[in-house]
Amino acid sequence: MTTDTSHDKAEPGASHIEGTRQQATKLSSLDDDVVVIDGRAIPIDSDELRDQMAAQIKATKVSFISKEAFQLYFFLAVAYCRFDSSLMGAMNANDRWHSDLKIPKEGGFLGIVTAIYTIGNLSGSFIAGPASDWYGRRIGMFSGATIVLTGAIVMGTCQNSGAYMAGRYLAGFGVAIVRSSAPSFVTELSPPQWRGPATLLYNSLWLIGAILSSGIAYATGPMDSEMSWRIPLILQVVPASIVVLFSLFLPETPRWLIANSRHDEARRILAKYHTRGDEGHPLITLEMAEMQASIKQQASDKRWYDYSELVNTRSARYRTFLVVSIAAIGKKDSIRTLGLEQEADIRTRTGQWGGSNLTGYYQANILRSIGVTDQSQLLTFNLAYYVAALGGATIGSLVCDMVGRRKLLMFGCLSMCFCLAPLTGLTAHYDPDQPAAIGRLTIAFIFFVGIFHSGGINPLVVAYPVECLHTNTRAKGMGLNNFTLNVAEFVNTYGAPIALERIQWRIYIIYTVWNMVQTLWIYFFFVETRSRTLEELDVIFEAKNPVKESLKKAREVEAISANQVNSGSAV
Repeated sequence: MTTDTSHDKAEPGASHIEGTRQQATKLSSLDDDVVVIDGRAIPIDSDELRDQMAAQIKATKVSFISKEAFQLYFFLAVAYCRFDSSLMGAMNANDRWHSDLKIPKEGGFLGIVTAIYTIGNLSGSFIAGPASDWYGRRIGMFSGATIVLTGAIVMGTCQNSGAYMAGRYLAGFGVAIVRSSAPSFVTELSPPQWRGPATLLYNSLWLIGAILSSGIAYATGPMDSEMSWRIPLILQVVPASIVVLFSLFLPETPRWLIANSRHDEARRILAKYHTRGDEGHPLITLEMAEMQASIKQQASDKRWYDYSELVNTRSARYRTFLVVSIAAIGKKDSIRTLGLEQEADIRTRTGQWGGSNLTGYYQANILRSIGVTDQSQLLTFNLAYYVAALGGATIGSLVCDMVGRRKLLMFGCLSMCFCLAPLTGLTAHYDPDQPAAIGRLTIAFIFFVGIFHSGGINPLVVAYPVECLHTNTRAKGMGLNNFTLNVAEFVNTYGAPIALERIQWRIYIIYTVWNMVQTLWIYFFFVETRSRTLEELDVIFEAKNPVKESLKKAREVEAISANQVNSGSAV
């Protein structure tokens, strides 16, 4: 392997570090497919090397209170900032918004105003991959957030419905780019010990912002002026501004640097945030060897129009199959404001085909069906629902590395079955004279749906595809995931109210059966991605039976020392 030295910078007084770097480079300088340990050439894709990588990860302790750790916290916090598309629900509930912008409370035009965000998101999906591939993940975050910021400003200052729709389209377009680059940034930069929780929290912590924005919209709603709807919209510039201001100060991800032949920069960043600056650490040597062997310098990520690597091999097609599957199963960022006057007004963003949309988008209608009609009560339930969902999402994100991605997803789907089945009976017939306990039990199961879906499925909607995709196709693949997700949302969002009107409570039966199908789908086709580096997943997808290969456990071996790693000569 020929290591690019065009970016080397000799540092005064750092001869020891430079010597260590040269030793590590020599490690795999003659063959891209082997690592030399104690004089033996170990194939990159062998179980022996995977066992040693697992031992190194286990033996390398990452401090939670070091300077590098706090820098990583800041980097992740910037990446987690995102636009809250859910405010459309609050706008629909605001009479001044309708009258000031002359937007009707029902009908086709309202549907267009609502759908324009999804249309922008679909359009941005085709730009998301190239934007993140050409100039790096942080530039992708910056460019996407700049478009979102522009859209937020336009919406907050608009004087008519046309301007509002333009701003909403821009926000959707920019979010598509950010959603491709930010999760890629998080998973590619995080230490292997942190990758799971850090990536899963990306699609979990949005609930904090959603709760805040919902509370602000609720507080400003009674104001008898246009500021009742402008304030929540204007405040949406805050998360986008944070990304615009700080994203350019973030480091680029090591994998993107290697894909662009900047190996020495990649090694320095890996060492700084994975081993606190020790470039000669065996973990860094193994990580670099895996990345250099897996990542191509001349691949489709260098050509904006080329999506062929998503389907040109059997392993690539399997990865793409999982990316599309999780988009249909999963759930994206969503919060639904309750107490709206018409079902057509309850249109923001929701889960796809698992049934969580019924307790989200249409929660108000479900509560009304059991006699809860007071708007103040509905809004209180809304806020409490998402506080509970935040708890479930956080727990799911933190335990995922212990239980595994497959088990967590199957738990989420099965939990939905066990929650939706009782809701079928509880909401089938409402009698005003029925015991209050039945109403309370119905509300409890509505909350259980939010908690279990947020804990078992929602965190993995972004984390799972970003792990499954190869570095050279990660950005474009996430763009495809975003496109599929929006198509699924569009179909489900506009199909659910029709089903609710025609078959009413029986729709729960459909969703219950579908969740059983999803559980079986995950069991038979979804690979396990925990306890492996992103590059080690190549072996899984190239195997004859990827699921079986992914369930193989690493053997317990002793972690080698730096002297052992660097003592061999290339074979």
